Amino acid sequence: MPITKTIIKINSLNKSYKKEQVLKELNWQVNQGDIVGLLGKNGAGKSTLLKSLLNIEEIDSGEITLFGEQHQQLTAQIKGRIGYVPQENDEISWLSISDLIKFRKQFYHQWSDEKVAELIERWDINTKKTIAELSPGQVQRVLIILALAPMPELIVFDEPAAALDPAARREFLKEIVSLASDENITIVFSTHIVSDLERVANKVAILEQGKICYFDDLDTTKENVVQLTIRQTTENDIDVPNVLRCKKHQQGQNCVVSKLDQNWLVEMQNQGVEITVTPMGLEDIFLELTL
Repeated sequence: MPITKTIIKINSLNKSYKKEQVLKELNWQVNQGDIVGLLGKNGAGKSTLLKSLLNIEEIDSGEITLFGEQHQQLTAQIKGRIGYVPQENDEISWLSISDLIKFRKQFYHQWSDEKVAELIERWDINTKKTIAELSPGQVQRVLIILALAPMPELIVFDEPAAALDPAARREFLKEIVSLASDENITIVFSTHIVSDLERVANKVAILEQGKICYFDDLDTTKENVVQLTIRQTTENDIDVPNVLRCKKHQQGQNCVVSKLDQNWLVEMQNQGVEITVTPMGLEDIFLELTL
């Protein structure tokens, strides 16, 4: 059985902006070959988390390692194994696309001209134009090309499809699927588009109140996470196993559980507790865990 390699490991991460704490004692681990979709409401801290793990932003406290190295002391070799597509473009606006590609290439010991040429042709990029002359969707395509050109082992995308039209988004997701066929590639991408995540990810992480409140295989999530509507006549709360979120109401509780305990369900029903089990789609799970 192959040994699982840890690519990203985060322990007790804290990060604040002014007086607002965005990330709170956050713990997370991503293994080699994981294709992780990071879900979270706007303002939940998804970009902050991704920038923190890449040392683009300083953290207040905690520990982050990438490929086993401290994120603040990454060697040039490790940096060359990481690709990143930011949400905002910070490239030199007056450079032509061809000159920008040449400029970026010199910083990497590995670079695939074939991959660059293939994507430029497929996405119809005019390399004579400057970044300033491109539409937001075209700029996003260029940023994706720059991230993929060094053939990285870890790729971090921050809302990569946000500026893309539906056709371009499909092409991008197709590229993700192609990358995922290589078991050495690890991908983390933040998104608010649940359908995109379902197409390509094998794991889902939900960021809420500064922590990863849920992280599991996508198939396991869709199969096991259910909502329980519990109606009871007594005032005492029922202890629900595997609970992710519970809300009280006048007749009882509405709970979301990571897995339904069948023995517990039978026991409760034998005690006269009325429980309705409702399957949940990924969007419903996301909404329930972030309300």
